[in-house]
Parts: sequence; C-alpha cells; structure tokens
Amino acid sequence: MKKFLLGIALWLIAFAVPFRYAFLDTGALQHAEGAENIKGLIGFVVGLALLFAGYALVDSGKASAKEEGHGH
Repeated sequence: MKKFLLGIALWLIAFAVPFRYAFLDTGALQHAEGAENIKGLIGFVVGLALLFAGYALVDSGKASAKEEGHGH
C-alpha cells in the first residue's frame, strides 16, 4: 500500500512540473546564437522520469496488495 501511495505522490509531482518551457515558450527562448531551451529539456526529462517511476511503484504496489489478500 505504501508503494501505491508513493507512486500516486510521484504522479502528482510530475504533473506539477512546469511543462510550459518545454512546449509553449520555445519561441521566447530564441537567442542570436540559437535556441537554448535547457529549462524545457530538464523539465521534460524530470516529468517523464517521475511518471515512469510512479507507474512502476503503483504497478508493484497493486501486485503486492493482491498477494497479501490471497487467503489460500
């Protein structure tokens, strides 16, 4: 159950990461020497990592909960 709740918490944090810089403000980040969208890249990678980590925790939490409730 703890893994399940931790996974849900990671999903909430992942959706709180500002994806605005990754998708919407790419034109505002243009410089004379080219686009430098480091904030967007870091936000996107962190968001994806949190989503996948949350999925792994939720999935493993559900599997262990089913095994514990098995009465045979």
